[in-house]
Amino acid sequence: MQGIHLTILSRQCVLLEPGLSLDPAHPEQYADDIIAFLQKNQSKGLLYDLKNIALIDQTYYEWLKYLTTLCKLNNTQVIVIDMQPSAAFGLSCFINETPPFKTALNIETARQSFSQD
Repeated sequence: MQGIHLTILSRQCVLLEPGLSLDPAHPEQYADDIIAFLQKNQSKGLLYDLKNIALIDQTYYEWLKYLTTLCKLNNTQVIVIDMQPSAAFGLSCFINETPPFKTALNIETARQSFSQD
């Protein structure tokens, strides 16, 4: 899948790492591949790694909301991890709602959060 890399972390958990070619303005181009991967692996959790994303603007936030809605339809929980301070600041400049996804510091804390639900 161009733009994203999906890795199975456990029997029920998948890591999504966005690539440089990810186009958040057109989220529908990723929907079929992501849902097929989640269903094939019976994933209950999707960890979205933001370590390489320096800024979250309105378009990127809409992509994250779209992905979260898509995953909820598949009964999969989204946890955003490794958010950079600059990305968190950018997000805080325009967000007026509680994000639909959870956040965690890293993979380990996200997996702990996932296992508690």
